Amino acid sequence: MSIKVVTPFNDKETDHVYRVGDEYPAKGYEASSERIEFLSKPHPETKKVYLFVEEDQSKKDLESDVDNEGEFPQSTGGGWYLLSNGEKIQGKEDALAAEKALKSGE
Repeated sequence: MSIKVVTPFNDKETDHVYRVGDEYPAKGYEASSERIEFLSKPHPETKKVYLFVEEDQSKKDLESDVDNEGEFPQSTGGGWYLLSNGEKIQGKEDALAAEKALKSGE
């Protein structure tokens, strides 16, 4: 899992200052899953999101439609789907509708 800082902040738990683009947590620090979740959602007071969590590719592969291999749309992870014409669409419902339109010749 890759965790990037998207809004600068001073971590109150470690007193470490994070800048945009830094990896979280910094070397030598550990963070609980609860802390990561808290920082990756809008803060109750500031309404800012401090972290972006990107799952490992191996986990994304598990989320793909393995049973439907060869069928379209195919999940590429992160809510994106590959259509039979090579186009990528975000959102399963939109991808299903776009693929249906491709198959019907619209």
